[in-house]
Amino acid sequence: MSRILLIVSVLVTLLSAGTENFDFTHLFTLKKDQTAVVEIIKDYPRTFRHEGVLRFRWTLYHNKELVLLVDYEGFKTQYILETRYGKNTIKLFLTGDYPRLDKRPFMLLSFSDFDTKTKRAKLLTEFADPEKRLEIRVKKPEK
Repeated sequence: MSRILLIVSVLVTLLSAGTENFDFTHLFTLKKDQTAVVEIIKDYPRTFRHEGVLRFRWTLYHNKELVLLVDYEGFKTQYILETRYGKNTIKLFLTGDYPRLDKRPFMLLSFSDFDTKTKRAKLLTEFADPEKRLEIRVKKPEK
């Protein structure tokens, strides 16, 4: 009986270790070139103009691939996301002041679906902040 309890407790521990506890999630439904804006307020004073501003938009959807443009604090990047698992999510670290990766706040941006009738993409943002240092504010998408 003790072996069964040991095996069950190990399985529960392993399964719960892989799950992330996200502090904030938001689903964006965006048209082409419609910009989503998220303001991230950190626990230290701003040092430059674009600090804490995240903007993203999609520009092209073709063959189940979405071209996504991301601008975080003035650093612009381009991603190609697919609906397949493993190719539909990007991870973005929000601060760089922790040497340990498990203590850094981050955001996962996932491409979940594309509606071909309305030509809108669904993008899910999930924010994790282990030390509870950030405040997340979602603004209305810009046209």
